[in-house]
Order: sequence, then structure tokens, then C-alpha cells
Amino acid sequence: MVVPADTVSLADEAEYYGGDKRKLARITDMIGLDKRRIAPEGITPSDLCIQAAERLFAEMDIDRKTIDALIFVTQSPDYPVPATAFVQQNALGLPKTCAVFDANLGCSGYVYGLWMAGCMIESRACSRVLLMAGDGAFRLLPPANRIITPLFGDAGSATLLEFAENAAPLSFSLHSDGSGYESLIRPGGGARIPDFPSSSYSSLYHSVVHDSNGTPWTVGGFGNTWMDGMAVLEFTMTVVPPHILDHMARLGVTSDDIDWLVLHQGNKQIVQNIAEKTGFPPEKAPWQSLLRYGNQAVASIPGVICDQLKSACDAGSRLNLMFCGFGIGLSWASCIGDFNGLKCCGIHDYVPPDHVAGYQEQIIYWHKKFKGE
Repeated sequence: MVVPADTVSLADEAEYYGGDKRKLARITDMIGLDKRRIAPEGITPSDLCIQAAERLFAEMDIDRKTIDALIFVTQSPDYPVPATAFVQQNALGLPKTCAVFDANLGCSGYVYGLWMAGCMIESRACSRVLLMAGDGAFRLLPPANRIITPLFGDAGSATLLEFAENAAPLSFSLHSDGSGYESLIRPGGGARIPDFPSSSYSSLYHSVVHDSNGTPWTVGGFGNTWMDGMAVLEFTMTVVPPHILDHMARLGVTSDDIDWLVLHQGNKQIVQNIAEKTGFPPEKAPWQSLLRYGNQAVASIPGVICDQLKSACDAGSRLNLMFCGFGIGLSWASCIGDFNGLKCCGIHDYVPPDHVAGYQEQIIYWHKKFKGE
């Protein structure tokens, strides 16, 4: 796991809470929000994942020529096309025999990614699959939007799965409900509502609209993510606990048989309420990575593993784990398995290269390329 070195805390943004320190303390106590990591200009989730993979290869002594496939799960690709997985393949020096693709998934995406990688290995189409999961560019979210902006922190992860003859099976349960797709969405910038800068609609596209609480929203721009917080919360608390209980029941296991329930870090209350409703004691459902790094979206589950389960992995403990991610789509997914021998490289700060091309510099690069210079 790799995160940016730059930290933003609620205290840094006290002006948006009227300078009320008691209100900030209540938010931290109730929701678990405090600090989040934000990448500087020019650094993308792809960059964080690439560095995470390089650390994994080095610490595990992995021959990158043996990677059969690369899956990049993200909502923040480097470019609309091609898939960012091609950029990562090139940066990591993976072989041309390696299949690569992106998956546009959010907070359930890590479990979906494990499922895809597991299916590829189980079918014997692949022996080693590199799963990259990362999200970010959250510095572009509007600071005055206190619903979205304080939540998310940039992060990139790399997970290597490989075939083992006697490996314990992984059990997956994946679900979706497209009727709720508008609950968490970035409405502008795609084929449905494209950005036409020269059109008469450009100003409307970027117009700021305030809800009844004064929260600003826009259709256009990267910071245009819209979230119906109450709808997402209701979905989470209505759907996720019975989903977890049903998955455990199908396998004939209880919370006593599972060492850790690793949940997507939506907020502290969500994690604790799901744990209570599914019979897990609080100490089996960690949430403190949210306090240190923010909601890491698609990378939040590997974030918990690298931040809070590393010592258990280093001790060689036999870990019976359950992962559950839920959110955008709407979608929810869980995985239960015996992760005996799980290796964990921990969380590291991103080390930027000597030079990072900024926004203007990259545009100039493409202008020159267009002209053949």
C-alpha cells in the first residue's frame, strides 16, 4: 500500500465549520474522520499503485516476467482511453504476454477484483495475477463541499495472487442494484453529458448549485461527484448486514470462526454498526485506518490489511478473513477465506520522482506531439 506523504486534517479546514473546535471533535468521535492523504498535482492513483507494486516485487523477490495478468480497479483512470492498466504494464516492465485491463468499480471494487483474479487462476488461464486498486485526485474536490471532500484520501495498492495446488478455497458473494446508480455518481464528463467548452451550455455545465444546506454541487469537472448521503447510508445499513449473515450461513460459519471482518471504511459508525448487526465484537472489525488515511475508496480494504493486520501477517498467523465492500453502483461484495501464509508489505509514503510534469507541462507535451515535434 502506498499513500501520498501530504496530510490534510479537519483542523486545517476549520473555516468550513465556523472555527468550531467542538464540532470538529464530534465529527472525529462520531464518524471517525480526522486526517486524509492527498496527492500533489501530477501524481495519480496509477502512480501510487505502480510504486506499491514495485515495493511488493522487491520485498517478495517476485520475477515480474511471471505475471500473467494485471487488473487495475479504479474510478480515477489516467485517461478516458486507453485503460490505465496499459500505462502500468509499461511502467512496471511486465511482459507482452501479460493480459491487462481496467475495472471501473468503487468501494466494492477490491472484492470484485479478487473475484476476477481468483476466477482467472482457478480456470488455470493464469498462474499469477497482479491486482492494483487505487483511487484519488481528491485534491480537485471543492473544499466547501463538506459532504464529499472531507471523506476521501488518495491511495494505491498492489496485491499478488498466485496458484497453489493445496490452497484453501475463497468464497465470494457479489451483488448489484443498478436502480440506485444516481445515489453516488459523477454526472458530467462521459458520453451522456460530455464537456463541450465552446458550446453555449458550457457555463451551465460548470454552474455551481447549492442544496438546502448550502453545499455546492456542479455537473461538470472532476470535483462534480454527487452523493445522496442518506440514500447511501440507508442502502448500507439495510443491505450489507443481511448480506454478510447470509454469506456466513451458506458456508456454515459464524463470527467466532472469522478472525477479522475487514470492511470498506465508509465511516466509523457504519463499520461499528455493521459489526454489531452481524455479531462481530468491535475488536474484530477495525476502523482506525479511516482516522489516519481517510476513506480510501476502492483501496480501503487493502488499506486496513496493510495498516492494521500487518503484525498478524508477520507473525505467520493462520487468518480466517472476511472482506466486504459496498457503495457506488450500487454494489456490494464479500469474500471469506483462509489466508494462511498471507504476506503483507505494510503502508509506505509515496516517494516522488525528481521531476513530476504538471498540468500545463503535460498539455504542452501533447500539443508538441500533435504537431509532430
